Amino acid sequence: MIKYSYLLSGTGAGGHAWSTKGTVEAKSFPDCLDEAMRETFYALTQGKAVYGVPGVACRGPYKIRKFEMEEVVQ
Repeated sequence: MIKYSYLLSGTGAGGHAWSTKGTVEAKSFPDCLDEAMRETFYALTQGKAVYGVPGVACRGPYKIRKFEMEEVVQ
């Protein structure tokens, strides 16, 4: 298994900023990318992402502006 940390940020409807971060573990790099995207979508739709305007939720459509992924070396 490969472990990666990720940071995704972007904007939603009305230009409101959002960001998510976390770690994922999978058998391959493409699987880690998929898992990071899945976790980010969940965070956005469930109100668990960090939003640029406190107290204002971010509605879709969502646009990714930055995607960082780094292998966690143990």
